[in-house]
Amino acid sequence: MPWPLENGGKIRTYHLIRSAARHAEIHLRLIEEPDMAPDTHQALESICASVGFFERSRPSPIERFRLAKLERWFHSDALDRAVQEELREGDYSLVHLDELLLTRLVPPSSTVPVVQHHHKLDTVLYDTLFSELGPKRHFDRWKLHRLEAESTRRYRHHLLCSQEDAELLRRRHGALDLGVVPSGFDPEHFKSSDPLPRRESDRIVFVGSMNYGPNVDAMGYFCDEVFPLLREKRPGLTLDIVGGNPLQKVKDLASQHVNVTGRVDSVAPYLESAGCMVVPLRIGGGTRLKIVEALATETPVVSTTIGAEGLGLEYGRHLGLADTPDAFATEVERILSDPEGARAMARAGHEYVYQRYRWDVLAEELVDYWERVAFSGTRAPSR
Repeated sequence: MPWPLENGGKIRTYHLIRSAARHAEIHLRLIEEPDMAPDTHQALESICASVGFFERSRPSPIERFRLAKLERWFHSDALDRAVQEELREGDYSLVHLDELLLTRLVPPSSTVPVVQHHHKLDTVLYDTLFSELGPKRHFDRWKLHRLEAESTRRYRHHLLCSQEDAELLRRRHGALDLGVVPSGFDPEHFKSSDPLPRRESDRIVFVGSMNYGPNVDAMGYFCDEVFPLLREKRPGLTLDIVGGNPLQKVKDLASQHVNVTGRVDSVAPYLESAGCMVVPLRIGGGTRLKIVEALATETPVVSTTIGAEGLGLEYGRHLGLADTPDAFATEVERILSDPEGARAMARAGHEYVYQRYRWDVLAEELVDYWERVAFSGTRAPSR
């Protein structure tokens, strides 16, 4: 459910819907979440032609065995029935399935073209995070891989966040029609202040949902292997870990020099005051919002190569890149020690993302892909 805007997936879906609704009539059907925010209905109904909310269903014993955990969790018999009825009786040009776990929602008898969207390749995330866990997790990973394969058999058209994810999906499953629409930023919310505030050379920041595995891994790695190297040269250096729903292992990172904020009303003040934003991601995929939002506020960035993958940013021109603890610490120290050079690099990054990654620009790319799929003929399985 793309509300409230508390993680990358929700932010991406909400802003693409809001901007694409200027070009297309969008009817949103979604599964209710526990403890929905009171303004959820108003927020989503204000940007769509219609919105339907459906309760989750308790999976049967057979479904618990057959379906991956993600698919079981986001399953609704009422949504299944409603979509089947609407596709029979309505006049829809296209169905956009926003998550892999919705693959089986569209009945095989439907002739309406389908776009399967991937915020990330869930199989890659599960393979990375759960590769060393027990047989139950391995069985769940197998079911998720099976679902991905079924999705590529059912649907030829798949939309991804990065070219790297698209190429991986094609290598796995062959001749698919793949579109790529990256994630962006809202220029009304993320913009450089005028005049620019003074950045604190002894403050760095990380931004991200802190119950998301790759972010949790990144902060554990950074605090264990990179931050101590930086503090040898800068004993007063502090790190703000900014993001909602921090897991206990993230809370345990808090110290005199590490501030774990939890959810904040806006990340912009943290970005604007930091000397640098660090993106020490070691697991790829996903929406990659944090770098785009940081550069939108002209915040200098140091990232791993995989953390900046797919954005087209150049090392030294738009941001710093490093892939080992020593190199990462050296790159951060270089930026903190040269505020003028860092400011010029961040300004170049700002100009780059403003031209390419505003939500209105990306939504036009999304609608172009929808139109190409919708008017290229009826729904066509990949094989």
